Amino acid sequence: MGILLTKVNIQNFRSIESLSLDLGVSNLLIGQNNSGKTNFLRAINIALSGSADVSGDDIYIAQGENLDKNKTAIIDIMLQPVDEDNQIEDSFNEFWTSVFTTDWINTRSEGDFVGIRTIIEYDEVRDTYSIKRQRILQWAENGIAATVENRRVAFNEDMRIYMQTHYLDANRDIVEDLRNRRSYFARVTSSYDISDDTRREIEQQLSAVNNTIVNSIPTLRQTKERISAIGEIIGEPSSNVEIEPLARKLSDLNRGMDIIIQSGSAASFPISQHGSGTRSWISFLTLAAFVENQKETLIKSENAELFFVLSMEEPEAHLHPQAQRQLFEQIYSFSGQKIVSTHSPYVVAQSDLRNIVYFSMRNGITSAIRYENNSLDEQKIYRDIISARAELLFASAIIFCEGITEELVLPIYFREYFGCSSSSLGVSFISVGGKDNYKSFLSIAKQFDIPWFIFGDGEIEAKRAVGAAVWEIHGIDIRNTQIPEVVILDDGDNYESYLIHAGYSELIIQAICEIENDNEFFDNYVTTRHGLPRKRNRPNRNYIHENGKLEALIDLLSESKTKYCERYNKVIQKWQSRVYQKWKQIEPPSMKNDKGCIIVNRRTQ
Repeated sequence: MGILLTKVNIQNFRSIESLSLDLGVSNLLIGQNNSGKTNFLRAINIALSGSADVSGDDIYIAQGENLDKNKTAIIDIMLQPVDEDNQIEDSFNEFWTSVFTTDWINTRSEGDFVGIRTIIEYDEVRDTYSIKRQRILQWAENGIAATVENRRVAFNEDMRIYMQTHYLDANRDIVEDLRNRRSYFARVTSSYDISDDTRREIEQQLSAVNNTIVNSIPTLRQTKERISAIGEIIGEPSSNVEIEPLARKLSDLNRGMDIIIQSGSAASFPISQHGSGTRSWISFLTLAAFVENQKETLIKSENAELFFVLSMEEPEAHLHPQAQRQLFEQIYSFSGQKIVSTHSPYVVAQSDLRNIVYFSMRNGITSAIRYENNSLDEQKIYRDIISARAELLFASAIIFCEGITEELVLPIYFREYFGCSSSSLGVSFISVGGKDNYKSFLSIAKQFDIPWFIFGDGEIEAKRAVGAAVWEIHGIDIRNTQIPEVVILDDGDNYESYLIHAGYSELIIQAICEIENDNEFFDNYVTTRHGLPRKRNRPNRNYIHENGKLEALIDLLSESKTKYCERYNKVIQKWQSRVYQKWKQIEPPSMKNDKGCIIVNRRTQ
């Protein structure tokens, strides 16, 4: 690649008050809607492209603040030399040294770099906002403390040619591109690297085909003869009028182009009759073709190097899940640096953990965190979370539970208690798949500063597992410190036994018999299963003692958790339940309990 955009500092740009981020070759931006991902992509595009399309809307304004025309937005970027494996090197190669020249290159003990500051400021003379650039002499991680050269500096011609950024928003559509002569499709299809003789030969053939079409179709021939009379009106009887079914010149050929797709033995259809997903993705593929064409042309003619940055919003837009999985490889085969935002857990599941950058917005201010390696097993995190439960990375808060039963039923109580669905508030219920898996999930929540809660079983081993995970990840001993994020059921109870001991056994039995369509189902279960052995060397079943019926119900629910849980929980939710007394201990972000008190979530310090 030759060079890489490695660091970005942004101050006062749109929703970004202050943000510093390291970038790699591939960068996947995730987070909820309106968290600032698009603003970050726009900042990168402005800093690299020379775009002057800026306004007062690009200046960050705090709540209650009025826009001061003296306030500016600053975007600092660092470019560093890299080898073929994209590892940072000490100095730029000969080509990039000739491109940047000493006007831009800074030498330091850690290695050479090019630092570019882009300032968005109000221009009093023009009464509008504009940009100016300055050379950064000494980089600072917080941006404000960076040392810059006071004079204004512009990109030289070589920088404009060999350093390019391409931004694709979520509204891309190849049908619109076909009609736009400035689109990537039009630019790549109007570029012909052929000899003049070949061009003349093709244009002669196009002219001959045009004449054949017009002369062979009576209506076209008659129309041509009629409109040729225009020469008499304009005073030019010898003027020539032609009808062109096809473009006669190669430079005009792309004006009438269309894209036709045929699937298997089905009929062919133009791209305009295909769905938005296909049209959106072909728009990206034409950009890839444009970039490859430019790269090959410049390398062939000048032996030059090119640096491309692809900034792209939501590549998964309008595509079904299987296609979303497949598009990942096409994105990451793109020739250049990639900065891509997504809302798709399927796309995230294909990514390397180190490529993920988590965006969030709190109190109107954007923050971003890049995944960093830690002491935990990354393969386990990828397998258990990223590959299987990546949707939790898009949550405003996560409630962890041990098993699938709780994941299915807790949203029922959430809706009943808060009067709205958990999804409407961005709250996700996630089963960690066993008491020993909390640690990996808590690690990811801490890494990206996502508010979290645990609704845990009261069994001794389950309590120990929760306590060990919270201690290792957050350094909090929940045996001695009660925290609102962790709610544990009564000693010895799991979720099912808690409901039974809370007095809801008859309602649960009623729901089970309704599902089985047999009013005697539970009684028959007690009769036929009494005395049978249990697993894991536990004592044989004994259902004839005082609490035998409750014991049988606990066994039945343990054997068929997912089969019955949704029905009996819907029955129970109609009643004032002791479950709610536990549930009230959990509050999602910015929600009040029944006393009007807000529970403040503990966050990473």
